[in-house]
Amino acid sequence: MKTKTTLTAAVLTALWISGCAGKKEQTTGPDTLAVNVFNLSTKSISAGDNTVYDGTLEADKTIDLSFQVSGTILSFPVHTGDFVNKGQLVGAVDETTYRNQYNAQLAQVKLAQENYTRINEVFKKGSVAEIKMLEAKSNFDQATSAAQATYQNIAHTHLYAPVSGYVGEKKAEAGAVASPGQPVLQLLDTRAVKVLVAVPESEVNRYKAGTPATVKIDALGDTPLQGKVAEVGVLALSGSANYNVKITLANNDMKLKPGMLCKVVFDKAARVADTTSAKEVIVPVQAIQVDEKGNNFLYIVTADHKAARKEVTTGQLYSKGITIKTGLNGNEEVITSGYQKLADKTPVIVNN
Repeated sequence: MKTKTTLTAAVLTALWISGCAGKKEQTTGPDTLAVNVFNLSTKSISAGDNTVYDGTLEADKTIDLSFQVSGTILSFPVHTGDFVNKGQLVGAVDETTYRNQYNAQLAQVKLAQENYTRINEVFKKGSVAEIKMLEAKSNFDQATSAAQATYQNIAHTHLYAPVSGYVGEKKAEAGAVASPGQPVLQLLDTRAVKVLVAVPESEVNRYKAGTPATVKIDALGDTPLQGKVAEVGVLALSGSANYNVKITLANNDMKLKPGMLCKVVFDKAARVADTTSAKEVIVPVQAIQVDEKGNNFLYIVTADHKAARKEVTTGQLYSKGITIKTGLNGNEEVITSGYQKLADKTPVIVNN
């Protein structure tokens, strides 16, 4: 009896060990790799979803100021970064030459006026021909016009701000010689500001003038500001496939300054439908590999738990991943770890 019991126990023990060994081999196998995956059907974000863009503030208007007359700059009482009010004096050139010319012409005006007055009196008495009186009047009018023109030169020796704003750049200093039309100061009109956003060519057609946008200025904390698209660029930026989109923001408290960095999100509901990117999906960047021919590819998990290589066409790079234009249907499990050891049809097991 004791012998039979011992034999039964031994058989049960052998079956248990055999069962455990068989279960282990069925689960992993000697060539099976454990991998992490990114499930597109549950985690992928379409490229058409809200995308956060980087933006930079710029002045609503940039005005280059210049003198209309030449001369030595005597005063330039503003500095870069100063706020100036409309009508404020920002520079002056030496008016001595123009003042002397004006004084000389005033003397000519006085002489011509006296001559005209005298001849006109004689003409009224009939002692002189009418032509003489008309010549005297013409000389008086010409002298007056010349004096007025010279006086405008005196007025133009002073430069005033045409609008309120910040001094963006001084291009000359006191002591320099100014020339007519040569910019000496850059004035930034910041009563409103524009956000400059570089948008990829694949997305620029989604936006139009009037599209609402939410802007967060890094320097002002997390308080969002609401603006609208004012312009959509039609020329690509030099050396890139991006286009400028400009958003207008009110700047009533003048806290927004050109050069500030910000984040921009466009209102999804107000965007123009874009069917060209409807099939684009986003996957983690680390899943993409490049072969010796320069082709992009990645691995997915098949229904029979094997790795399958898929050649793909990539698109725009985002902070959350990279878009896949072609090669995926959008319901695959993309392998994101262990892919360095994979080959096509390698058995895999997905980590929980």
